[in-house]
Amino acid sequence: MKLGGIKRLITGAFVAVLLLISVGSTTADAQRRYIYRYPRPYFHRVYDPFRDPWGPYWNRTITVVDPIAQQRESGYSDGHKRGKDDAKNGKPNDPASHKHYSNSHSLTYRQAFLKGYAEGYREQMDRIG
Repeated sequence: MKLGGIKRLITGAFVAVLLLISVGSTTADAQRRYIYRYPRPYFHRVYDPFRDPWGPYWNRTITVVDPIAQQRESGYSDGHKRGKDDAKNGKPNDPASHKHYSNSHSLTYRQAFLKGYAEGYREQMDRIG
């Protein structure tokens, strides 16, 4: 009787550990985005199997990109450009009038857009006078 209870306890602990490991690895993989780059250009190259036995596609590199940092950078640069253009054309200081800002669903992108827009608008107004 005691042997059956111990087996159930060990089996339950083993299953719990497996579930924890699988949940942790799934969330870590979901947060990464992979970009594949091919460092060797493939153009008019004669393939020599003795010099390069693995072919032209062997030397691939993988770069992991942080999606939050990418949204921050693109939001700031978009806002900076739009702010400078608005100040140059004499438009009012209104970042919400741009579709990049209003159609974005990312809070990080919107915050960076506002910061870039304000700095771009101010820089252009300082240049104008």
